[in-house]
Amino acid sequence: MADQRFRILLVEDNPGDAFLVRTLLDETGDPFDIEHCSDLTSALTILNGDGPGARFDVVLLDLTLPDSSGVETIRRVRSCANSAPVVVLTGHKDEELAFEALQHGAEDYLTKEFPDGRTIRRSIRYAIERSRAERALKESEERYRKLVELAPELISILSGEEITYINQQGLTILGAEDTTELVGRSFMEMVNPSSREILSEYIERYRNGYSGRADFVIMCNRPDGETVELEVSAIAFTHEGAPAMLMLAEDVTEKRKVERQLVQTSKLATLGEMAASVAHEMNQPLNVIRMAADTCALQYDLEAVKPAFQRERLSLISGQTERMSEIIKHLQIYSRPDDDDFAPFDPMKAVGRAVDMIEHDCRLSGIMIDVVPPAQMCRVNGRQVQLEQVLVNMLTNARDAINENGDDANSIGGLIRVSAMIDQDEKFLKLAVNDNGGGVPEAAIDLLFHPFFTTKDVGKGTGLGLSVSYGIVEAMGGKIDVRNEGDGACFEVTLPVAQIGKELEADGDEPVARNARVHDDCVDRAGRQAVRVLVVDDEIDAMEIIAAYLEAQGYSVSAATNGEDALAIAGVMPPTILITDIRMPHMDGNSLVKALRARNPAMPVIVMTGHPGDAERPVDDDDGADAPVMVMPKPLDLQELLGILDELAEVYGE
Repeated sequence: MADQRFRILLVEDNPGDAFLVRTLLDETGDPFDIEHCSDLTSALTILNGDGPGARFDVVLLDLTLPDSSGVETIRRVRSCANSAPVVVLTGHKDEELAFEALQHGAEDYLTKEFPDGRTIRRSIRYAIERSRAERALKESEERYRKLVELAPELISILSGEEITYINQQGLTILGAEDTTELVGRSFMEMVNPSSREILSEYIERYRNGYSGRADFVIMCNRPDGETVELEVSAIAFTHEGAPAMLMLAEDVTEKRKVERQLVQTSKLATLGEMAASVAHEMNQPLNVIRMAADTCALQYDLEAVKPAFQRERLSLISGQTERMSEIIKHLQIYSRPDDDDFAPFDPMKAVGRAVDMIEHDCRLSGIMIDVVPPAQMCRVNGRQVQLEQVLVNMLTNARDAINENGDDANSIGGLIRVSAMIDQDEKFLKLAVNDNGGGVPEAAIDLLFHPFFTTKDVGKGTGLGLSVSYGIVEAMGGKIDVRNEGDGACFEVTLPVAQIGKELEADGDEPVARNARVHDDCVDRAGRQAVRVLVVDDEIDAMEIIAAYLEAQGYSVSAATNGEDALAIAGVMPPTILITDIRMPHMDGNSLVKALRARNPAMPVIVMTGHPGDAERPVDDDDGADAPVMVMPKPLDLQELLGILDELAEVYGE
């Protein structure tokens, strides 16, 4: 088909538009022969003629002609002796007219905005291919069946929701052995509830006569319990004289798994390269904690304890612990697999966190990072942690380029600038990462986003970062460009803007400070004494500190270092409230909670966890207990724990 010349009959009364169509199609480089008619009568004369000159591959048809207008024009062209697929080319941007045109036999409906020739070319090729496919189906039913049965995709015909035909590959994908298991059934029965709404929408469109193409993704459940992800392309079909939907679907389940693994591999590789910097970041607060603790101990050794000094040092230790907790928390969020749905987020938060991860290492290398925010706040649609991954990769590459070409940076030193700008139409955000690291070799620019291609020395890069980044940005509806600017490289990410405006500043999506709660004694000491708290943690020091703190606050406390001992203690002294770690040897927190709630469904639980996955689903409580499960991340804030405990005691205490 690539070597074949296509004959196009262009029916257009405006010479300027006709010239523009010719020009745009010529620019595509495809072999099109175009014959132009300025009225319908001339076009019908040609199409009703004899010989090869009367046969065309496609008719580009204006609906407003001197001797005809509206969808009736389409019918007259389609009724000619030498019929050809019709692509409407009109200045009317009218959805109802477009719908009516498609109903009357047009293959596509293009407005005269002419963004580029590729749109017209794609429409022409689609019209030609569809017309040929229809002729092939009429000429040979057997050929059609063989083609469909040998196809590697699921092919099915739906009359409404009912499956009237499905090929062999469809049976394999959906886990059926014979067509009798599926034909006559509703396809909706196999669709995951999360995908039923979108499939219902398209089924209804085709039932009402929609003749265009639709592309969407659905999840289906197999009889063996497996869930498969299908990329569907659907077109209109006629079954027994009624509108139906011809559906072609590719099973992309494994493809998606590989893509997610590739993204995860890239993130872990980045973290591995940053290990030394992360270790240094952790050692800084550890050093402060160690010295603060030693100076406190020294006062005891000298028998010169000063309470104010001790409190100051203990406060310093608490603050440095919080600093370490934030570092660990962000590394956990960054490294975990990305299964969240797309949602609007502030891209500058991703910039800030990415810079935080790489800034210390850059500072050690004498590299400054300059961040230039956009004039207005905005949000883009996607996953924030994935944009962080893209930016961390670009910042890391910029740092490495500057380090490798340090002698060429002249006297200004290493500089990385991250700038954000919203375009004049407020439709796109451009995030640019510039460096003065000497730039990218021109021969390598076109290969940078290919998997496993890297310009770094052996052992210094996986070649995955930029290819994965390209896929992430593309999935968010954007693109990545790279070019050399000045004395370095510029990587530019363009993303569609989802929300924009100063009103975003008032959004309350910033985390509330952990110590914002003002704790008061809502439960008196006598009330606390009546509440028995069971503390379970396999870390003995942690368990003892929590138990001693709560006892000092007036609570009756039992303690255990594993689930089995806790269960035995609870048999003798039933707890009012359970405080437990999740990941413990022998009997973990999930099993302990289930066992204790079998005895007392109204027992509230406070879960302590240092793992982000536990915070999302802290306990497997399928029976629907009557009391809440509160989650507290480690390291614990004991004052916050006391506040939560008091609130629970007030409601659930005896």
